Amino acid sequence: MAQIEKRTAKSGTRWRVKWRTGGGRDGQWNVETFDFQVDAKRFKALVDANGNHRPTPEQLVEHGFAELLPAGVAAAPAPEPAEQVVTFRAYAEEWLGQLVKPHPETVRKYRERLEKHVFPRVGDRPIAEITRREMREWQQDLRDAGLSAKTIANIRGESVVPIFRAACRPGEDGEPAVRTSNPMDGLALPEGPRAERDILESPDEARLFLEAAYQVDPEAADLLLCKLSTGLRWGEVSALPPRAVSVARGAVSIVQVLRKVNRRWVVEPKPKTKQGYREVPLPASVMRMVTDRVAAASREPGRQFVFVAPRGNHWRYEDFYTDRWVKIRDLAREKGLPRRMTMHGLRHSLLTLLATEGVDLAALRTMAGHASVTTTMNVYVHATRRHHEPVRQIVGDFLGVDELAAARR
Repeated sequence: MAQIEKRTAKSGTRWRVKWRTGGGRDGQWNVETFDFQVDAKRFKALVDANGNHRPTPEQLVEHGFAELLPAGVAAAPAPEPAEQVVTFRAYAEEWLGQLVKPHPETVRKYRERLEKHVFPRVGDRPIAEITRREMREWQQDLRDAGLSAKTIANIRGESVVPIFRAACRPGEDGEPAVRTSNPMDGLALPEGPRAERDILESPDEARLFLEAAYQVDPEAADLLLCKLSTGLRWGEVSALPPRAVSVARGAVSIVQVLRKVNRRWVVEPKPKTKQGYREVPLPASVMRMVTDRVAAASREPGRQFVFVAPRGNHWRYEDFYTDRWVKIRDLAREKGLPRRMTMHGLRHSLLTLLATEGVDLAALRTMAGHASVTTTMNVYVHATRRHHEPVRQIVGDFLGVDELAAARR
């Protein structure tokens, strides 16, 4: 085993490491001297670990003793550090942490969807190696699992596409981009079963639906009538305060919304986006109903909403859906409504009606509270059968139906 000797001279104290080669009595003495005891101790540990042999040139360089290399001897270059592999999950977490604009609840929703639908498939894959084929198969697997095309489109558009897009840009400090291309570019949504149309297409269908609603619960029916006639989102209509109702203008304004934060419904003092601030007109009959409810609210101290649950507070979506909506929907079908409606379908119904009746695109976008009219037209406006009769008449006149019938006789 090597020894450390303390040696003092006029020039100062130094530390000498002595050892016999191989540790035996017949081994040759070896000596190295150091200015600092800590260096002597580190060198002694290397000698001991090498069985009382001099450390190799590589060990000397690795442990900071390159100055002890024999003349003319160069150590092998240190190995290049292994390149760090960035997984999709790691990059996604960093991307989520840098988001500034979205509400914290929106970020939580993005993370929840990634963990549920994306990470199990590509989370541990190096983000630089993920191919378009992998992402196409991922989409198809989601479709096969029963997710709708709209849900898949939401997952893609909210997080997956932006994450890959960010990976194609250089880093904030000029680091090279992680990817050279976005595998989602040009990747179409998977084909699947055609979704059942869930809009009210005619006055008769609207009548059937509203009759069922008022038969189940007039309080809930008033909310749904307002929702159908304005196209408001659930969070907008359920949070509508009396102060947002203008009798003089015959309209309601969106000034606050209900949002689910940490699994609790809370009132947010402003809409989600600047387009959410808007004024929506009401037909006279619906305005009378809303005005009556505002008057009732003024007689009930502490009432903060136009539409209230049995206990006087705002409706919780889950309770409304389970205890009211399901019963209304099923009764409407029993009465003859030829489709299984969704609550959001009421919003689609109004926007489709207005588009069919020729309301201009700017007004449609404003009614919907969308940033782009493309969203309104491509997502919320559906084809209906209202054009069938005019088409029959026009084509019949063109063909000369009466003359054609006479010719066939």
